[in-house]
Amino acid sequence: MSPAARTNEIGTVEEGPLSAVLAALARDDPTGVVAALDGQLHHGQPGSPAALRQQVGERLAVALAKQSTRASRWIEALASSPSPTARQVACLLLASRYPEDPVMVLRTAEMLAEDPHWEVREAAGGLLGTLLDRDFDRIRGRLETLRSSRSENLRRAVVLAVKYAARRDKPERVPDLIQLIQPLMRDEEPYVRRNLGAYTLGDALLRVDPKETLRALREWSKDRDQMVRWNVAMAFSSAIGSFHWPAAKSILERLAKGPEPLVRNAVAKAMRRCRQRYTEEVEETRLRWLKDRDRLATAELVGPLKKRS
Repeated sequence: MSPAARTNEIGTVEEGPLSAVLAALARDDPTGVVAALDGQLHHGQPGSPAALRQQVGERLAVALAKQSTRASRWIEALASSPSPTARQVACLLLASRYPEDPVMVLRTAEMLAEDPHWEVREAAGGLLGTLLDRDFDRIRGRLETLRSSRSENLRRAVVLAVKYAARRDKPERVPDLIQLIQPLMRDEEPYVRRNLGAYTLGDALLRVDPKETLRALREWSKDRDQMVRWNVAMAFSSAIGSFHWPAAKSILERLAKGPEPLVRNAVAKAMRRCRQRYTEEVEETRLRWLKDRDRLATAELVGPLKKRS
């Protein structure tokens, strides 16, 4: 986004939505902040753009940094607000309060991970990822408990936390992150697994430590559970995962023989995505599969290469 477009979206300290938010902050008025945020339109609905919410969260964190009682009051007001926008801002503010009150922050993060509004659940997953990054051992222990929750929202929050905590400058964490999500590889709930294979494994862990992640994917590809193998295939359907065709080939070869339609469809999706980058190599593999009785059904799902007009 250009600086001009960003200014048009969030305003400045002198005018626009940011100005109204700062005025409400100066009045110590959480309700006024919420009104200023919800006075905007976001995707055609009352709300605010992410850039504005980020600005508000950062400014609130600075303004309330040394005022524990006031900060707690603001967090409670925002986290319990009927406005989804306010609850998203609460997630941004909670991260800065973790050193002072980790129990409250974790409790509130888990509450917001169960929120009825999907953007709030997403923000809560990001918050848990931030906390995992900052206090790895303690939060990992808590997430190990949450991954067994009966709530699909909390199990998904674990998947999101791993995704957001995966950092290129800390590849040594990847084995622990893989171990953290391993039990969730068998999760049958679509809301959980849609975020696991393609995004947490494919776009996050493969980006940070491809060697360790590929090792895990090879091992998982031998698992009897179709959900595990589905997640493995989906890892190569992602933008980052598709770069790894040379390593993915042998894994997808194994998965393509599986009898389950769920797994075969995931393999086909991965093949089509990899074919965008490795056109000749992937197409050659597909044509060979068409002559292989065990892989024919999967090859047909991949479909022929579309000719460019």
